[in-house]
Amino acid sequence: MILEIDLGNSRIKWRLRDDSGRLAGGVAGHQELPLVADELAALGAVPGEIWVASVLAGDRDADLSAWCERLWNRQPRFARTQARCAGVTNGYRDPSQLGVDRWLALVAARQACAGPVVVVQAGTAITVDLLRADGVHLGGYIGPGWQLMRRSLSSDTARVRAAVEPPERLMLEPGRDTVQAVEAAIASMALGLVRQGLKWLPAGPAQTLVAGGDGPLLLEHLPGARLVPELVLDGLAPVISADRAPI
Repeated sequence: MILEIDLGNSRIKWRLRDDSGRLAGGVAGHQELPLVADELAALGAVPGEIWVASVLAGDRDADLSAWCERLWNRQPRFARTQARCAGVTNGYRDPSQLGVDRWLALVAARQACAGPVVVVQAGTAITVDLLRADGVHLGGYIGPGWQLMRRSLSSDTARVRAAVEPPERLMLEPGRDTVQAVEAAIASMALGLVRQGLKWLPAGPAQTLVAGGDGPLLLEHLPGARLVPELVLDGLAPVISADRAPI
């Protein structure tokens, strides 16, 4: 069995799988790792390997490694961004500077789609990455996510207050009060980022894959887009396999 972990800025996503497919999975806060261990123990699951995608600092990775060692006597394998993998060519001037979560999502998108793809991750940040049909990454965009934009307006303006809870659906029409106006602006900026990205792909139909906690909000306004909640985890197998292959 393989335990896969996506260690993000705001939360942890995990999945347990074997050769037959997904066995269990879920989302947890950074302080809730013991709950993940409890769920695995209830399943009688002892991971043979642990694969990790982490966007956090080295000390957080070290804490996770120590946790895995203590529970299962296993050291996790951390995915790293590469110049090329599984038919994808990294579009950054310095490939190592591309976030590993974005790299894994691109590799997974290439596995899932034959043509050009727009990869959207709507979490703490909103990222949009563009992948040509030949697997060449054209680069991307990084912007603040919903909560970052709300907090910025609430803390840095005197009389503008944003909604506390996430909306059930995006509102794009002009707001009739301050909270509505803020939500309409945030939604419009997020969708504008995706639509701007689409303009840079060569002519022809492109598929749009959406991941991240706020991803479902975007789907209604992106015709044909597909929600792939575990897109980052889906990229772990090809990237880890390529990283440990003999040269």
